[in-house]
Amino acid sequence: MSLLAPTALLFGFLAVPITLLYMLRLRRQERVISSTFLWRDLVLDRVANAPWQKLKRNLLLILQLLILAALVLALARPYIHADGQFDGNVIVILDSSASMTATDEDGGSSRFDEAVRKVNSAIDNLGGTDQMTLITAGAVPKVLISGTNDKSLLRGALATVTPEFSSADWPSAFSLAAGSAQGFTESEFVIISDGGLPDTMPPLPGKVSFIPLGHSGENIAISAMGTRKSGDHQELLVGLQNYGQSSGQGLVSVYLDGQLFDSRSIDIGGGTRNQLSWNLPPGTEVVEARFEPTGETEDFLAVDNKAWGLVDDQKTTNVLLVSDGNLFLERLFTVLPGYELTRVTETDLNGLAESDQIFDLYIFDGVPVPDSLPPGNVMIFDPQPGSEITQQSGPLQIGDVFPETTIVRVADDPRVGDVDWSNIHIAQARAVTSPALESLVEAEGGNLLLTGEFDGRKVAVFPFDLAKSDLPLQIAFPIVMANIIGWLNPGYLSISTEIDQPGEAVSIVPDPRTQTLSIRMPDGGIWEQVITDASAPVVFPNTDQPGIYTIFYRNNEESDRSVGRFGVNFNSPNESRINPGASIQIGQDEIGKDSSTIVGRVELWPYLLFIGLILIMLEWWITYQSGARRRVMKLQ
Repeated sequence: MSLLAPTALLFGFLAVPITLLYMLRLRRQERVISSTFLWRDLVLDRVANAPWQKLKRNLLLILQLLILAALVLALARPYIHADGQFDGNVIVILDSSASMTATDEDGGSSRFDEAVRKVNSAIDNLGGTDQMTLITAGAVPKVLISGTNDKSLLRGALATVTPEFSSADWPSAFSLAAGSAQGFTESEFVIISDGGLPDTMPPLPGKVSFIPLGHSGENIAISAMGTRKSGDHQELLVGLQNYGQSSGQGLVSVYLDGQLFDSRSIDIGGGTRNQLSWNLPPGTEVVEARFEPTGETEDFLAVDNKAWGLVDDQKTTNVLLVSDGNLFLERLFTVLPGYELTRVTETDLNGLAESDQIFDLYIFDGVPVPDSLPPGNVMIFDPQPGSEITQQSGPLQIGDVFPETTIVRVADDPRVGDVDWSNIHIAQARAVTSPALESLVEAEGGNLLLTGEFDGRKVAVFPFDLAKSDLPLQIAFPIVMANIIGWLNPGYLSISTEIDQPGEAVSIVPDPRTQTLSIRMPDGGIWEQVITDASAPVVFPNTDQPGIYTIFYRNNEESDRSVGRFGVNFNSPNESRINPGASIQIGQDEIGKDSSTIVGRVELWPYLLFIGLILIMLEWWITYQSGARRRVMKLQ
């Protein structure tokens, strides 16, 4: 046992005056006599006290000396060392990455549950002057609570933490920890993790302790899954990897659109890989693969036992081509996947409008644009005058034909990038200007490609006839068309339909008619956002759950309409490799298991104050009882 304030022991000398007071105290013994008249002369020359007599045993004196001892020791702040205790300014960095969900702790609990239990135990034993900061090391590290000794607040903050299905960003977590130590003369950093930190971690401004978690590295994971075209059918490939050292057995099951399709047993040696394949029936959309260990096989991480994929899940985009005939455009849309083209003449357009049929993309080729634009996005080739929109006061102003088509400027825009425009030759073009459109390609005589937005619609204008140019014969044609159509395409997902790491944001460009975009998550929850600017992409950040996400659009004319899906898979070899680390490298120091036992101090002054309070109550009770007995004797 040690003392934090040993000079407080000097208050122990107060025992001397207390003892002297008892030695000098008057000691009269009461006797009942018949009269005091005969004793009056005798007491005139005598004093009925006995100073400096031998100190006799006195219970009240003993209690008062014990009270003084308890109070003086409490002021001296004695403490004892104890394992698992934190003291001072403690900054706890709690690993919340996917590997912490491994269930190899005692009783089948997860590493994360064990970590939370250790932190809760430390909070319970936190001293009155100690402070704690809690930081989670996940995909985006967070400070849960900073510099407090309020145990209820610390427990409440800790209760909000759940493990993530992603890797930990340790450099950012260390930056937060170093910032939390500013303003303190001394801090202790406690890292609770199963290892896996980078070897290049910078030092922290204080003592660093490491509490390792985990006991086993046995884990079998679905490491890869995908589909490919094989002849006239789709083929599913599923790869598995044993990250442990022991051989294992299990059952691999394939579900197609939620229904069990096939199951196969598999043996896989320690540290090896295996691959299985299936031929998928036509019409399959969603594929799910599951691995389940069998027999005595140990597989402590469950998040990497499932994978999802989409087969031909592209949304069909309906395109209306208003033209007397354009072989180049018709062939283009037979090559681009996910598009269904309908061609009509200008005469047939009015009858089609009366049918209330809505298309996602409208293309006008060599015909006048209608007085009012259709509800979808619009692409125009060789625009012709003859409508209110193309008048001098309209948003799209059409002038005369010009032959000066030598290209002089190409905008720095990805839609027209990666193309050698100097090799493209155009016989003639029509002068087109618009305050709402931006020129991407410009010739000597005028614009050759304009894009922009008006009336809530995206518009692209090629002011020349494709048949009077060699653009359709150039390799640049499908590239330019794919870029422009991709920009116009309603509901186009600007990411692939499969994400390998939960937590990655998804960017979606909604249909310009969309008023509300909603996404159904794998657990059935709905994320919803009102669209205020249809030209701006919608960023969906909540991809924390592995599984299939479904996108819905809604407007005044129709209810929720499913327009696409994307899958989120957990594919992280570093997290699937769950073998716990015995040490971590922090700066030049290797922090190993020797530092895993945190030795802190437990102060004893609260207990001493409690003992002192009990003694004071006992001393009062004895004094009260003695006074009561004397009063009874006087009455007798």
